Amino acid sequence: MKRIYILAALVLLSACATLTGSEDYIPIGPQNLSVQITDYKKMPVFITRSEIRRPWASLGLYRIKNLPNNRQVILREVDGIKKFAAAKGAHAVIINQYFEEQSDIAYPVTLAAYLVRYMDNVSAEDKAKMDEFSKIAAMETIKE
Repeated sequence: MKRIYILAALVLLSACATLTGSEDYIPIGPQNLSVQITDYKKMPVFITRSEIRRPWASLGLYRIKNLPNNRQVILREVDGIKKFAAAKGAHAVIINQYFEEQSDIAYPVTLAAYLVRYMDNVSAEDKAKMDEFSKIAAMETIKE
């Protein structure tokens, strides 16, 4: 009888594991800007860069790989992306969806989201941080 419970628990755990993907974050711009509290529920989601009508910069790229091709799972992960973006100080996100090669889960999905920070109202402190980041990035390029 114990074996049945253990087997049932393992099946449930493996089912939960297939509903989440592997995540990574690649910082692109300065990461220490002041965080302006953004209500992630109201955060705009764009599909293309041309939809954004304000000056902006990308803070980074957040990816979730190997998601099952399921509408509810994708919507839940988009909500998680928006929470993550708000915590990093983003004002919006640009999300693209890619289909991976067929694997053990049928046609897994990768979500790639650029974290968008509007640049038309930047504090002097954040401007100084961005300038410092640009200088460091330029020095790193020269070293290579």
